[in-house]
Amino acid sequence: MKILVIIFLLFLNIYSKDVDFKISYDPNYAPFSYNQDGKEAGLYIDIWKLWAKYNNYTIEFVDGNLWENAINLVKEGKVDFFIGTNSFEDWMVSSDFFYETKSTFFTLTKNNFLIEMKEHLKIGLIGNDYKDIILNKFPDSNIIIYNDYVESINALRNNQIDLIYDDKLAIEYFSVQNNLFHLIKPLDNLITKVKTQAITTNKEKAEIFNKGFIKIPTIELLNLEKKWILNENEQYYQNFKQPLKLTDEELNFIKNNIIKVSISNSWEPFTFKSKNSDPIGISSEYWKLILNKLNLKTKNEFYETFSQQLNSIKDKKSDLIFSVGETPQRKEYATFSKEYASFPISIVTKKDENFIENISIIKNKKIAIGNNFTAHNILKNKFPNMNFILVNSIKEGLTLVSKGKAYAFIDIQPVLFYNIAKYNFDNLKISGNTGLNFSLKFMIRDDYPILESILNKAISSISINELNSIINKWHNVQFQTSFNYDIFWKMVLVILLISLAFIYRNLTLKNINRTLKTKVEEKTKQLNEINKNLELLVEKKSRELIQKENILNHQSKMAAMGEMIENIAHQWRQPLSVISTVATAAKLKKDLKMLDDKEFYETMDIINNSSQHLSNTIDDFRNFFSNDKEVSSFNINTPIDKVIYLINSKLKNRNIQVIKSSLEINILGLENEFIQVILNIINNSIDAFEDKNDIEKYIFINIYKENSNVILTIKDNAGGIKEEIIDRIFEPYFTTKHRSQGTGIGLYMSIEIIKKHMNGEIFVSNKEYIYNNIKCKGAEFKIKLPINE
Repeated sequence: MKILVIIFLLFLNIYSKDVDFKISYDPNYAPFSYNQDGKEAGLYIDIWKLWAKYNNYTIEFVDGNLWENAINLVKEGKVDFFIGTNSFEDWMVSSDFFYETKSTFFTLTKNNFLIEMKEHLKIGLIGNDYKDIILNKFPDSNIIIYNDYVESINALRNNQIDLIYDDKLAIEYFSVQNNLFHLIKPLDNLITKVKTQAITTNKEKAEIFNKGFIKIPTIELLNLEKKWILNENEQYYQNFKQPLKLTDEELNFIKNNIIKVSISNSWEPFTFKSKNSDPIGISSEYWKLILNKLNLKTKNEFYETFSQQLNSIKDKKSDLIFSVGETPQRKEYATFSKEYASFPISIVTKKDENFIENISIIKNKKIAIGNNFTAHNILKNKFPNMNFILVNSIKEGLTLVSKGKAYAFIDIQPVLFYNIAKYNFDNLKISGNTGLNFSLKFMIRDDYPILESILNKAISSISINELNSIINKWHNVQFQTSFNYDIFWKMVLVILLISLAFIYRNLTLKNINRTLKTKVEEKTKQLNEINKNLELLVEKKSRELIQKENILNHQSKMAAMGEMIENIAHQWRQPLSVISTVATAAKLKKDLKMLDDKEFYETMDIINNSSQHLSNTIDDFRNFFSNDKEVSSFNINTPIDKVIYLINSKLKNRNIQVIKSSLEINILGLENEFIQVILNIINNSIDAFEDKNDIEKYIFINIYKENSNVILTIKDNAGGIKEEIIDRIFEPYFTTKHRSQGTGIGLYMSIEIIKKHMNGEIFVSNKEYIYNNIKCKGAEFKIKLPINE
């Protein structure tokens, strides 16, 4: 009963704990902060959650609705912090910076003007954050403040402003999510880096954030960033370093104390004793970085066993161990810094084994592990019922796997890399990870809490890239444990064989030269005979190739004619129906003597107008099949509009919407052949929609300029082309349709026209994208053509 009461009180305490801090955020600042399905999300949200976790705080996020409102909640005392920006008003008290963003100008993709050459720029901002920066650079500019990206991008599209200035990643993320990425472009020559800080109203709260943020391992911040920022070149935490700011008390501690450091003799590659009695290894080199940062005075003491090291901390004979993992038992007599490196606990097998996703896949096999090694202690806590083959050394465990007496050996990944290379186990590899990690920390005697604070600040001042350069160095270490006589004798044998071959070559060279002259003469005669017939052979093959190409062209034209006949049927159906209806009505009224002159003439006008429409349709389709082969310069929109007009009825009957962007630009080529290319691609999209009746059907046509080329993309949302055949669709006679419906030459002739007749390129790929908040997938054809200047 007493236990139940205790559990109830603990439960009550957990769920009745007051919120320590309230944080306001901008819900329209993706990927940094935004509201998704009524819940806060984004990189800054995750960073604050990590801050709360490492400091045992309870936090609550408050949706500010708009940027300015979210900041004013701090000013009005309704929340403790704004989630993050730079300090730009007098009332703001900021923390140390915890992130860095890049802000820049955005303009419409079609615009090509230099900012420096334009006066009185109209610049849109979201909130007042960047107002001072803009006015300093462009004092005569007209700044317009908007509430969100939707308003500002619409203003840019409607030419109400010349530019938008805001965070580069945020605008790009918004434009991709809302299918506007093609509409705007950044001006990368004007990028400004902006530090991000937690915003509050007093120094005490700012310092609370600073002290709490230092406790977060940088590697965890980087892992969070990778979730939101996919481009490695834009990831800030790879090179993140916090400024090293020590208090007077911390500086005095460093000045007045010599730190006694406990070091292992042999824990390769983390730390071990060199021949010169110096500590070397991953942790040792990292510790040297810390020493240089802090200018610590130290005294090293080497120990044979890890138990002796732990006892030296427990007995206060040592102050610190710089390569250790944290456990509840060790926290009884020591404190630990934050994690400075983390490594997976990995699995070694023979090279012919498959990838192992996690340890549960091999739990029924024979697995060797070091008795009471770090990896063993971690695994037996996680998997207490697993039976391991316990070994006394890493070499012993690797040998069991190499000889097939154990399926796998498990240890920390750098330890495995190092020892496989050291003992030259050529038939072994790291095949996977257990799913568990080992965190390296500094272990400190429990009566030196100030040393923990000092070391945490020093760790935060070292970047992930600096750590990785140390780790990679030890991953690639090379060993030569003894002289390899086997290789030596093999080399001697090779040299001997080369010498004998050289002598033999000299002896036979004269005979070869004598026969060579005779053979050359014979081959020369044969070559002369071949040359006589070569011209006739080339002419014959050329005629065959031309004949084949003409056949393909004819087949392509006939296939296109079939499509056109179907389109003519669609175009004629309505006017023929009108003619039939009004003629029948007129005849009936005439028989009943009810047809007056006015109705008669109206009926004749309707029949005449419908007949004229039919005649115009014939002219349109006859122009399409014109054999005009004259190269000309034409506006790229013209053939596209013709194709849409020709197949308009077909599109309407299938409820397919065409969404087209326009760009006034000229290209050089055969306009009718280009029409055939566009028609082939759009007809393929229409066919792809044949059995898809439960979706909104779209075909997107987009035109934009890229350097000295014009790019035309045509994509749909019909589900895309199967990956196993997408590389073959431009082959002649390859078709995904039934033989009665497709010839397989439409796309082949399209690529021939684009490449040979228009000096362009054509590509196809499957694309996933968002349109009207709906996830779409379909094929995208991309045509790249030179611009006719």
